[in-house]
Amino acid sequence: MDNQYLEDQSAPAPAIIATLVTDANERLGCLPAIAGAHCVVLESAVYDFMRDLCPQYDGGFWHFYRLSNGGFYMAPDSGDMFKLSSPNGFVHDVSADTAGVVACGFAYSHMSFLRDGQRFARAYHQLAAYIWQRPDVDVIQAALD
Repeated sequence: MDNQYLEDQSAPAPAIIATLVTDANERLGCLPAIAGAHCVVLESAVYDFMRDLCPQYDGGFWHFYRLSNGGFYMAPDSGDMFKLSSPNGFVHDVSADTAGVVACGFAYSHMSFLRDGQRFARAYHQLAAYIWQRPDVDVIQAALD
């Protein structure tokens, strides 16, 4: 068998890059691109999970990030640490960015059980691929587990 066309399995996967979305018009398209007609429901679910995970959270502006693998997450615009308490017993102080990743992970997982939840399952897996390369992967996995 000629192996010249087989992909090199030893090569590292390309890094997934998170890019802050700063343009207002681009921001408007982020949630519909991930959630379609459920974009408002997804946004609300992320905020609700953040409130459930972090009683100190009281709203505010969120940053939107596009992932180079087609994924997306959002995170509070804050320099504060957030004490997250997950239903699995996880309790940890995390950055606003990490808190947003966790809240999005919970929202995607929850919404993947909708009748047309495949798009949320895909979004969860795209986010998970990004999580694996983050330095705080162990903390995020512990929160989502």
